[in-house]
Amino acid sequence: MSWLTEQLSLLNEFLSSDFRRLVRRCALGMLLAALLGFLASVLWAERMAAVIDALFSSLLESGAVDESGGLDLFALLMNNWRAMLTSALYGLIPFLFLPVLSLLVNGAMVGIVGAMYVLSGLSPLYFLAGILPHGILELPAIVLSAACGVYLCRNMCRLVTSSPKRIPMVEVLGDLLRVLVLLVAPMTVAAALIECCVTPAVMGLLA
Repeated sequence: MSWLTEQLSLLNEFLSSDFRRLVRRCALGMLLAALLGFLASVLWAERMAAVIDALFSSLLESGAVDESGGLDLFALLMNNWRAMLTSALYGLIPFLFLPVLSLLVNGAMVGIVGAMYVLSGLSPLYFLAGILPHGILELPAIVLSAACGVYLCRNMCRLVTSSPKRIPMVEVLGDLLRVLVLLVAPMTVAAALIECCVTPAVMGLLA
């Protein structure tokens, strides 16, 4: 227990550092991407519908969703973990800041899906019922994993350029691992459980 207490203390200290500023910027970026995705769907509905079809096809291939729209908890969880871990690991590539791209794509997809609901004549409340129960946890987890990737990429840039602001990689990886294991992973598990068990019931009430 003392080890876990120590890790939680180190996590809290890291979250209080300039990493918090990165998280806020990533959250803002995701929100703006969602708004742009919504606007693009209103202006180019047919093209965005094709994007939704491609997304559903990828989920079918992953096994997270079946053809009837049913969710597989384990496959969904593995798919989400893989996506978030990949987003963080993109930070190992210096200068490109690929985690930002992953974040913006996720944000845009939220906006596109929301617009498709509205354009289909469905109530905005129905869309919110389909995303908020699990999104309260899943969306922050996406932001945190992307922020981890941005933080890692920034330090990789500093290492390559021998910047005096660079941080030893052992320290960086330790801090980011705590975020991913102690925050992102539990949030993702809870979100997957809610998405499979609670979200369908809430949407059913508004159907």
